[in-house]
Amino acid sequence: MREIFVILFVILVLLGLTALRYRKQIAGILGLARALKDAKDAVGQSRTISSDDATSIPLVNCSKCGVWVPQNKARKIGEIFYCSDECVQLQKSS
Repeated sequence: MREIFVILFVILVLLGLTALRYRKQIAGILGLARALKDAKDAVGQSRTISSDDATSIPLVNCSKCGVWVPQNKARKIGEIFYCSDECVQLQKSS
């Protein structure tokens, strides 16, 4: 039974010396793993945010020039949407 403890002690000492020798490499690997995890979390959060923003405001087509603009920024006259006051004036003059 005593021999098992001596063998385990020797193995632990060897592992400790190995970790001491390669501590910079071990720290680098742990830092890289942390950076990859943070990048993965950031990508997941940005996808969630952008998908909510993209579906909240519909786009409408300007009937004069054909430009697509968000519905809340478009000018609406009757049932027709325009991208700006200039397009409204051009439509009235033609």
